[in-house]
Amino acid sequence: MRSSLSGVSFTVRSLTAAKAPEKLVRAGIPVLGAREAEKNAVEVHIRAKDLKKAFAILQGSCYNIENVRYRGAAGLARKALSASGLIAGVLLFSAAALFAQTRVLKVEVTGNGAYYEREVTAILREEGVRFFSAMPRDTGGCAARVLSLPNVEFCAFKREGGVLTVEVQCAESVAPIAGMPLTSPAEGIVEELIVIRGTPLVGVGDEVRAGDVVIADYTVRGEEMFPAAVIGSVTVRREFSKEYALSEEGAVAQAVLDFGEAVEIHTEQTERGWLVEGIARATASCNLG
Repeated sequence: MRSSLSGVSFTVRSLTAAKAPEKLVRAGIPVLGAREAEKNAVEVHIRAKDLKKAFAILQGSCYNIENVRYRGAAGLARKALSASGLIAGVLLFSAAALFAQTRVLKVEVTGNGAYYEREVTAILREEGVRFFSAMPRDTGGCAARVLSLPNVEFCAFKREGGVLTVEVQCAESVAPIAGMPLTSPAEGIVEELIVIRGTPLVGVGDEVRAGDVVIADYTVRGEEMFPAAVIGSVTVRREFSKEYALSEEGAVAQAVLDFGEAVEIHTEQTERGWLVEGIARATASCNLG
């Protein structure tokens, strides 16, 4: 039997399977070929375009249909359609993969300055570089900010396969920058506040207690907060008064140790020693060297 240009064959299984070809012909479906496959089973060959109608007729008459095979040009066309779907899938995947490589999928901080990973990541986010954002073309602004971190001598960016690598090199003789807030060294009035990095929580003229956080270890941009190692200092001015059972010179020296640098000082002899009063400064700094 010669295959039709758009043929399909299938097996009909039933106690009356031999009558299936005749039933199709009566329904107006040309049967291109038929042969007994085994007992109670007939292989039928029809046009591919009639397959759906043939299924409806035979299944509605309690025939079991199995082993459907496209033949000739119909088979080739079906394979081509399947192959085209596969090719389209491959092309789509390739396009998606190429697109993904233009996005930031991961940030890696390398070099002996890798301990700055938190600060570098925060700088990138502030500059708009975050997960799945476009790979930055101009990294000059980011590099300048990384180079402004204490002890950083070199910074370079590399883009490869969705990974943005930031190499940070520092002078090896200096210890890593501390990642903690700056607190007030004493109770008094803030006289001077220097903030290079971090967020000030007080201002000059504010009253503070010993241990109060004066510069927080984060920065704020818009409604977002980013971690940041504090770089800054605070000087607190305070009045003091204390009696020492020492000589006048010893009492003054001890007061300086207890209260910090004396701006104004007054001494008065007492029965037990000397009363030292005045105004002193206490200074604390973080990562200023």
